[in-house]
Amino acid sequence: MSCSTSRPTQSDESQSAEKETVVLLHGQGRTRASMLVLSKRFKAAGYQTANFSYFQMNKPLDQISGELIAFIREKVQTPRYHLIGHSLGNVIIRDAFRQEYPSGLGRIVMLAPPNRAAHLAKRFKNNLLYRWFTGDSGQKLSEEDFFRELPVPVVEFGVIAGDKGQKITFSEPNDGLVAVEATKLEGMSDFIVLHHAHTFIMNCKDTFDHCREFLEEGSFQ
Repeated sequence: MSCSTSRPTQSDESQSAEKETVVLLHGQGRTRASMLVLSKRFKAAGYQTANFSYFQMNKPLDQISGELIAFIREKVQTPRYHLIGHSLGNVIIRDAFRQEYPSGLGRIVMLAPPNRAAHLAKRFKNNLLYRWFTGDSGQKLSEEDFFRELPVPVVEFGVIAGDKGQKITFSEPNDGLVAVEATKLEGMSDFIVLHHAHTFIMNCKDTFDHCREFLEEGSFQ
């Protein structure tokens, strides 16, 4: 991976951050451990964090979205909270807008989100191993109609895309799994491309810096 994952150090920060929680959602086929570096950095900056874990192989997407809502109600103890998703985590965030988020939702940062039918999901949707491993959510990632009907966040949200990808299955800038253009979503408050790959973009120091900027200022500086 081409980014720093050095242990964050505690620093003096504004007391306002201590009154806010960052809810983190990992990507497809990963676990909450993949978001621990980002979680530690936010804690060092004075935020509380809540790391949501899900298992998509045997659960429909709407059930996972409902579990996210319940998780926030149980774990978030601050008046204001934000959401940061990686990859499929952003689809869950969007799908959960079909329900009602608990009050206090601030801003959202989407890391490498598939905001339209994913190129590789369409390619492998009929593959038995892919269908078994990714479950209901993996099939939905290949469906244009699903993304057209997927709710757009009603709060401020920013998108961070990666462009350190590959040219074997893509003919356009990509992060290895998602094309840069496929991360964009109408209504986004800001957008930035970082030279990182899909799998570890959340561990990079500049990714954290931009996430924090957006949560605090509503834009990527």
